[in-house]
Amino acid sequence: MRNSEINQKIVALWNKHFAGNTDVYSPLFYDELHKDRLVFVGMNPSFSARGFKTILKNTEYADTDMVSFFKWQNISSNPKLIDDCIKMENYAYQNYSQYFGRPIEIAKKVGLEWQHIDLFLYKETSQSSFMNRVRSKGKLNEFGMDQIKLFEEILVQTEPRCVVVTNATASEILREYIKDDLSWDAERGFHWFTRGGKKIPMFFTSMLSGQRALDRWSYERLVWHIGQAVNGK
Repeated sequence: MRNSEINQKIVALWNKHFAGNTDVYSPLFYDELHKDRLVFVGMNPSFSARGFKTILKNTEYADTDMVSFFKWQNISSNPKLIDDCIKMENYAYQNYSQYFGRPIEIAKKVGLEWQHIDLFLYKETSQSSFMNRVRSKGKLNEFGMDQIKLFEEILVQTEPRCVVVTNATASEILREYIKDDLSWDAERGFHWFTRGGKKIPMFFTSMLSGQRALDRWSYERLVWHIGQAVNGK
């Protein structure tokens, strides 16, 4: 299993909350993590069988029944399939330009490699339905807290040069969770996330693509600002 340390924790989390559940999808799994990169943070992985079919049409997974394959019941009973899940996600990072095109573009403009992680692991396209899964009475429930704690561990492992949170609601949740380690730099105009004595520039923004995406001019300012942060200007 790739990245077995993290992915075994993800398996344990899903077994804790979804043992015997035949309806839920498997979570997002992670390939080996890279350090010293520009890290983009999304809310949670979406799931669209048609979307995956399009992304994977010229791959060895072209004929896979995406709905049945990604069911947790299938993956949990066949742990070797976790590496296939990771390979499929890697194809998405490469081929889903509608979502990952701008992260790729920003990374090139500021001279860094990039990687993407999500605040939560649960696959759901509807954000309102997703929030009902992880939050109760306006606060994260046990399922939500279990995921965000693991997210924090993953984020720290990546030792990022800079973090960009690309979802407004995810930004609100994360800012509340890490508020004791977050400080505002009034001179440079962004936040610092401090952990283990290391300060990391952190930006909070809305989505980079789609109907609720940043307008062109706000996007240009964001790219410039990230460049200033990572290049020490």
